[in-house]
Amino acid sequence: MKTTWPDFWRVQLGPDLAIDLPRLDIGKGFQIYSFDMTGEAEWNRAAAAELQKRLAGYDFYSFVTVQTKSSGLAQAISGTHKSYLELRKNHKGFMKEPKHITVKSITTEELQTLWIGKEKYGQFQGKKLCFIDDVVSTGGTIEAVLAMARKVGFEISVIACVLTEGERRMHYKGIPLVCLDHIPLPGFSTGPEEGTE
Repeated sequence: MKTTWPDFWRVQLGPDLAIDLPRLDIGKGFQIYSFDMTGEAEWNRAAAAELQKRLAGYDFYSFVTVQTKSSGLAQAISGTHKSYLELRKNHKGFMKEPKHITVKSITTEELQTLWIGKEKYGQFQGKKLCFIDDVVSTGGTIEAVLAMARKVGFEISVIACVLTEGERRMHYKGIPLVCLDHIPLPGFSTGPEEGTE
């Protein structure tokens, strides 16, 4: 028997910060719990502080992220690091020896292209990096970043995200994954099975 998905889903970003995420239709009847960290300074600070604690035992040089939803989180979590790597969604004329890959995200209909120039990626070649993201769902963005890592010449040694979505994960293809909370993915379904989340 099915029940209706609740209009809001509560997640914990830190010991003292819980937020309610609205259930939204993002097109053609496909539903998600919307989590948008852009501009949310408090969310980013709280999540970064908690993720830093959970990443304490992992070996990595710095962070890599993708514009734009995780930019604030990457800035907040980078702390005392000199710099971090941010993959851009557009080619820029100032990029030297640019590399690019194509990615499909669950929240966008069209394919996106990620770019980075050697003036940014050069210092990270041969390094272990932590991929930082807001939500890990189908793994499409991780696959794109892993492809970029192969092109550029760095390694993803750990993945850190605020939320996993749909499938609960502690690893992705053998790479440790650290997260703060989990949200279901309603999708086209009318509701979860009774007795589950």
